[in-house]
Amino acid sequence: MLRSAVLTTALATALATTAFAQNVPTGFVIDTLVGSGLQAPHDFCFLPDGRVLFANRTGPVQIWAGGSPVAIGTIPNVQTSSEQGLLGIAADPSFSTNGYVYVWYSSTADSFMHLDRFQCTGDLANPASTMVTLNTASRRVILTSTPDNAFNHNGGSVRFGPDGMLYVSMGDDAQSPCNAQSTTSSLGCVMRINVAAVPAGAGTVAPTFSSLDPGTNPLSANAGVDQLVIAHGLRNPVRFEIDQTTGSLYIGDVGQNAVEEVDEYVYPSVGNLPLINFGWPWREGNNSYSSCGGSMPAVTAPAAAIPQGGSWFSVMSGPRYRQQPGGTYNLGASYDGSWFYWDYFSGQVRRMINTGTWVAAPSVPGQPDATNWSTGWIGLVSMRQGLDGGLYCLHHPGTYPSTGGTFKRIRLLGPTNSTVAISGGGQMGPATEAFPTPLVARVLDTVGNPLPGGTVNFTVSGPGTLSTTNPVIADANGYVQTSVTATNLGGAITVTATTPGSQTNGTFALFSRKVTATPAGTLLVMSVANSTTAVPANVPYILMMSFPGGPTLPTILGPICTDPGYALTIVLEDGTGAFGGISFSGSGGIGNPGKTWLYTVPAGLLTGQLMKFQAVGLDGVTGWFRTNCETRQF
Repeated sequence: MLRSAVLTTALATALATTAFAQNVPTGFVIDTLVGSGLQAPHDFCFLPDGRVLFANRTGPVQIWAGGSPVAIGTIPNVQTSSEQGLLGIAADPSFSTNGYVYVWYSSTADSFMHLDRFQCTGDLANPASTMVTLNTASRRVILTSTPDNAFNHNGGSVRFGPDGMLYVSMGDDAQSPCNAQSTTSSLGCVMRINVAAVPAGAGTVAPTFSSLDPGTNPLSANAGVDQLVIAHGLRNPVRFEIDQTTGSLYIGDVGQNAVEEVDEYVYPSVGNLPLINFGWPWREGNNSYSSCGGSMPAVTAPAAAIPQGGSWFSVMSGPRYRQQPGGTYNLGASYDGSWFYWDYFSGQVRRMINTGTWVAAPSVPGQPDATNWSTGWIGLVSMRQGLDGGLYCLHHPGTYPSTGGTFKRIRLLGPTNSTVAISGGGQMGPATEAFPTPLVARVLDTVGNPLPGGTVNFTVSGPGTLSTTNPVIADANGYVQTSVTATNLGGAITVTATTPGSQTNGTFALFSRKVTATPAGTLLVMSVANSTTAVPANVPYILMMSFPGGPTLPTILGPICTDPGYALTIVLEDGTGAFGGISFSGSGGIGNPGKTWLYTVPAGLLTGQLMKFQAVGLDGVTGWFRTNCETRQF
């Protein structure tokens, strides 16, 4: 993506471990759809039924159907030095019947970029299923003509147009930039390919160029690879998208020393496609850069040229936005026709509109600043429009990572799904033990009906751990559940159930009762953390201490580790009267609702002893309870 290894290293080091919050205009919301499980993904594509395939840097391909991403196979022989890797992925428009997936990657097998086709099997047309397998033995080589001698400038996008053709972007391989002026070099260009002509089954020999030529390319009359080229004069077009309404291409081309540019390739309404020269290296943006001998050919100016600076060093293009009929997450009619683009290092997303020429879109309320529509996207590698009208964003955790990543959606804030707490809240139990009743929540859709298959994330604050990992998928009636185990700290625990984009969450309050013994010189400090709904909150306690060797007493409350029938168990406090109301502290055994006691301990009495402490109490509402069994080495 970058023009120098030095700059790459410096920026990557500065930004790789930094966390960034995204900002969007008023009325928009960002849903985190996948927060973990990705492996430095470079690209993604939608299946016809709305599921998503992720292309991870080192070769693994994952499928997402609303829960966690699931591995379906690994592209073999992927080279991963610096900017190399599995760079692009596209699903065949007929994936539901043929299972074909196309990938663009750097290969360890030779010094060429590879466009290969693989076939998937399994649930090819079930939008809720992740039971899909990518068969590596099905590999069909399609293109191996693009040199890959450098670690960078490899292009990276494979996209289907509405004409059914597959479009591929290729960088100049960071070698002689004038290769981008040649239509036969397979460098610095975009190719248009008829993959429907590729035979079924596996094969390691690339088809002839003429068999891949749609017949309506600008150089279709030629005999070489140039018959596939529709645009050239590009330096490193890492990301482009295709307008599914017009077929036009929207390309981000990374600059060299001074200028980034975005380019529009206009698909003609009739006739063969034109051959467009975007100027590299004669031009960098609109600036003169370098001669390739002779006179400069006719070149097409960029739609926008962005001076480098402010961390703009690696421009990428997103979609030309189109409202989707009935789209759940449409951005609104005012966004129809907008062109989104961004920079990998600045994380700034910008928007253009066409008023006869491309111009910056007017600011909207809540926009981070006058220039940028959204910010905080450092490491954004791919932005595509979903079938539902949302903007979907694949995001690295920093720049040039080896693992991690998130998948998010930008959408207009409207009616949202929600979660509600059904049962399990209000429990109180001993520290270190599991609460007996699971927490049950329910996912509701935008009109309040149960949402089968809804995605829920449980989070816990306070001294507790959850039995589930996120996301948890709702059952056929919209229910999800988790269980909580208290840690040894004691105190209030809050568990929250959320669903992406929700403004209404389910919340559960629990409490972990704990007794704590703390030596402080000649003093022993005993305290109980407790909660009650009783009014007044006067809780009588029996506080016990047991020397080593004491048995555990089974009771209807659960095990008591300080059996009061053991000769070496001492009842320190009795607020119930069961042991004569004794109080060694002198402050009594009544708490409100917790309690702290101080004891002067004779020298040497507890030295070297592993003592056990426990309390039982009587809650005015819920009845008898016990705390944890606290052990303390003196």
